[in-house]
Amino acid sequence: MPSVDLKAKGKKKEMPFEVAMRKFKKSVERAGTLQKAKEKEFYEKPTSKKKRKKAESIIRWRKKERQLAQTGWEQPRSRS
Repeated sequence: MPSVDLKAKGKKKEMPFEVAMRKFKKSVERAGTLQKAKEKEFYEKPTSKKKRKKAESIIRWRKKERQLAQTGWEQPRSRS
């Protein structure tokens, strides 16, 4: 689990609560703890999980195609 050291670097005083809270939130976000908890909040059927993953992969593929089209890459033609 992410943690934050309340001692400021090079100083003997503790950092303000707001700063520590902001650092903790950022470390939780980087670790993906909140996202994992949201995923496991409800049971997801295997078929719906498979369908969601497939949709996500299609979105990634279309995004990659758009980026490649902007750089001037052409799609290879099929050999018929």
